[in-house]
Amino acid sequence: MNQQNKNNKKAIIVLTRGYKDIANYDDLIKRNNSIVNVDSTTTDFIIFHEGNINEAHQQYISGKSIHVNNIKFINISEHAFNTDKNMIFFYPPTNSFSLSYRHMCSFWFVNFFDYVNDYDYILRIDEDCVINFNIDNIFLQLTRKTIVYGKWVGDDDFVTKGLNKFTLQFINKNKYNFKKNSRLPSGPYTNVIGFNMNNLRQNQIIQQYIQQIKFSNCIYIYRWGDLPLWGEVIYYFLNKNEYAELNEIKYYHGSHRVFI
Repeated sequence: MNQQNKNNKKAIIVLTRGYKDIANYDDLIKRNNSIVNVDSTTTDFIIFHEGNINEAHQQYISGKSIHVNNIKFINISEHAFNTDKNMIFFYPPTNSFSLSYRHMCSFWFVNFFDYVNDYDYILRIDEDCVINFNIDNIFLQLTRKTIVYGKWVGDDDFVTKGLNKFTLQFINKNKYNFKKNSRLPSGPYTNVIGFNMNNLRQNQIIQQYIQQIKFSNCIYIYRWGDLPLWGEVIYYFLNKNEYAELNEIKYYHGSHRVFI
C-alpha cells in the first residue's frame, strides 16, 4: 500500500474554459479561494483548458486566487479534444449534449491520465464547486484507497444506453472472475473526486477497460459520462476496501445548487 511522504507528488486539478469577459472567471476564483488547509510545497495546482485562456487572463486568475500559489495552466486542446463531430453519429436522445460536453466526459475518464504522469495522487475539484474540507486529510486517505468521493448518485438511462452491457461483455470476453450481475447506472459524484494514480496505473484490467471504452467511441455516441463509467470501474473492478465515500468531503456544487 502506498504511503504518503515528502516524495509523493500531488495535484489539485480542474478542467475549465476561457471567456472573453474576465467576470466569468468568478466561479473558478471562488473555487480556488476555497482551497485551504493544503501543503502547497508538495501540491501543484493545475488548470486544464482548451487553449482559450490567454496570458492576461491567466495572470488575472492567479492574482485573484489568494490561497493558491504557482498555478499551472495546461492547454489540452491539441491532444484531448481531437474528435470531429461530423465523423460521429450522436444517439438522438442525447442530441442536447454538445460535443464539448462529450469531450469533457472523455477527458475525465480517458485523457487526463496522459497529463498527470508525474503525480501519485490527484484531487479533481470542478470549477463550480466551493469546498469545505481539509484537502491534506483527503490526500492522506488516498494513501490507503484508490478512489475517494463525497456522494454516490444514479444516472439516467438515455445517457447510459448499453453501458452495463458493454462492461459485462468485457468481463465475459476476457474471462475475468468478477461480478456478472447487471446493475442500474450510477457512480461517484465526480465533480469532487480523488484518485490514487499509482494504483490506477498498476491495475491492468482497469487500464484495458478504459482503452476499450475509448476505442468504442461510446462516450461520444451515447454520451456515456465519467460518473457512470467510474461507477462501473468501482463496482466491478475494485474491492470494497479500495474505495470510500467520505463524509468529510463537503462542498457546494453550483451547477446543481446542492450541498454535498
